[in-house]
Amino acid sequence: MKLRNKITLLMVLVALSLGPFAMHIFGQGAPAGLEEEIQKVFDDRKMTGLAVAVVSGDSIIYQKAMGYRVPPEEGVTPDTLQEDDLFALASVSKTFIATAIMRLVDEKKLKLDEDAQKYLGFRLRNPNSPDKKITIKHLLTHTSGITDSHGWWNIDYINPSKDKEYSKSYTDNVPGRHYEYCNLNYTLLAGVIEGVTGKRFDSVVDEFIMEPLGLGGSFNSNKLDKTKFVDYYYYDESKKKRMINDYFYRQYPQLEPAKYVLGENLSLEYPAAGMKITAADLARYMMMHMNYGQLGGTRVISKKSEQQMQKNYVGSSNYGLSYRQYEGLVPGAVLHGQTGGGGGVKTCMIFDPEKKIGFVVLSAGATSAEIDGYGDIHKPLIKALYKYLFADGK
Repeated sequence: MKLRNKITLLMVLVALSLGPFAMHIFGQGAPAGLEEEIQKVFDDRKMTGLAVAVVSGDSIIYQKAMGYRVPPEEGVTPDTLQEDDLFALASVSKTFIATAIMRLVDEKKLKLDEDAQKYLGFRLRNPNSPDKKITIKHLLTHTSGITDSHGWWNIDYINPSKDKEYSKSYTDNVPGRHYEYCNLNYTLLAGVIEGVTGKRFDSVVDEFIMEPLGLGGSFNSNKLDKTKFVDYYYYDESKKKRMINDYFYRQYPQLEPAKYVLGENLSLEYPAAGMKITAADLARYMMMHMNYGQLGGTRVISKKSEQQMQKNYVGSSNYGLSYRQYEGLVPGAVLHGQTGGGGGVKTCMIFDPEKKIGFVVLSAGATSAEIDGYGDIHKPLIKALYKYLFADGK
């Protein structure tokens, strides 16, 4: 067989082995105009790096990484962004916590209407309404009456035995009455997971989600290759320069198995924001949710639990159990998912369980100040991706 024919045959065999990823690598390339629109958003928002993955059914049909993992700065060796680099997800991380909670519900180890303090090891009561229990569902839906204004990154802020000013973590709202987005709710939910299982929450997430789906990434930075972390830059307009945050990536000795203390060290992994994962693996995780809790032959949560996650519990704020509902991104459809942001990173995982399509957008270094809801990065990118990849019968 001639060498050219051997090479052609080898490429075909490799493409077939790659399955859903083959279209991205060996297909005809992106539709004309799509990557120009992506580049425009990239430039306008002063991003340092961007990773995109689009799914249809059980396949990733488009994937792109552009920019830098480490941008070219004075005295720094630049590193081009690769598709296997790890982004901190910010608030998209909350969906992993909620999924683990719903798995515990499926296993009848937990009920959504249970009192959360039962599993936390300290009193969780709003001093303004001390007779009202704060349930697991209140935490999931941000209707707990808890606020981030006193701090959200450490569970001790709301523990009466650890912080004399713990009452500052509460609003005047009665639990269950009003929606207020609050990261501390999900820090507490990580504590609930540890209280129910007797295991560290990141290992439960790995056991329930990451390992069955064959996903890399973790809340625990100590388990990951730090050379793959996408630098957490943000653009400071006042200084006209990029600044860096590294708190989601710090590798603390307290996270080593022999030193980890349940109910205490979980804050070092930022349960509300600290999952690190690639765009492709996040897309596979999204496909599981898009298919009502199952991917291929692997079921992570029940269909009922997935439907509960996607339901709107709070009216106009469009919030479910870690998900929002999004209208206006795709014509005639209500999408589900979560966005995140902080310190320059902007992320989203948004999907349509009816049309079986979904979008992952992970960016770093951007000027956008939006943290949640509709952002000036994910909204134009999703619209462009839908227009070029799905509209007009594509």
